[in-house]
Amino acid sequence: RTTQKNNLKMNIFNLALSALLASSSVHASDVIHSCNLAEKPEPTGPYQAYSGDTKVAHTHIIFGDITPADEVESILNTLKARNTKASFFMHTDKIDDETKPLLQRMVDEGHTIGSNGQSSNPQVNFLYANNTYIEQQITGADSDFKEAIGFVPSLYAPSFGALDSRGQKILNKNGKTTVMWSAGANGWWFLDNNEPLATAVAGIRYTLPEAGGIILLPTNAEIVDEYLSQVWPYWKFVDFDTCTGRSGKAAKAAKAFGKSSKSESESESESES
Repeated sequence: RTTQKNNLKMNIFNLALSALLASSSVHASDVIHSCNLAEKPEPTGPYQAYSGDTKVAHTHIIFGDITPADEVESILNTLKARNTKASFFMHTDKIDDETKPLLQRMVDEGHTIGSNGQSSNPQVNFLYANNTYIEQQITGADSDFKEAIGFVPSLYAPSFGALDSRGQKILNKNGKTTVMWSAGANGWWFLDNNEPLATAVAGIRYTLPEAGGIILLPTNAEIVDEYLSQVWPYWKFVDFDTCTGRSGKAAKAAKAFGKSSKSESESESESES
């Protein structure tokens, strides 16, 4: 009888656990917070706390704006000179005749394009928006991307990094992979408070751990150039696919730029089938 009771309790527990797991459609794989850990050979010789050999750590740069256009163009020049690939997330209300050529250049030079939503003024904080408004930001931006550049990015970075399980479920439903950041994001404060360049770069640099990660840099050409001058020798800056192990999916989808009305997720599905 005791055994029967224990079995009954176990069955009830398993049933409750199964129901709990089934009720959630949010998985860790739907949100990218950092780069995969890079492989580093085992050190030889006596232990040294710091040997200067940290460049193996993978880091990926992302930006959250495509204006002013001249700043973005200067940033692209710096990235090209250093053979560094980045991801540019944008609000689609900023895609116009001035910025659209920059998107073409980003794709041509191996960068990744992602969505920030449709509205830049005001930017929409998912924590305070209702479900309908969040959905409009996502699908409205998708329509704008399709009309402007011929494909719809599957990558989405919520404004302010504001996200909860409700917003993530809506992003999942719309086939989005959410990209957050593990470092940076404080560049705007230094710019708004007119801090010296050295202070701004140091403040941003020391948010990046030795393990690497995804770092959000401000759309400021002077800061980007100085940041890469200081940090590039110590971290290995890689493209989005190398950072996340996506096997070139972003680059393959970007080839549809201006040539196809298919979404990036549709292109990925075809390549995997």
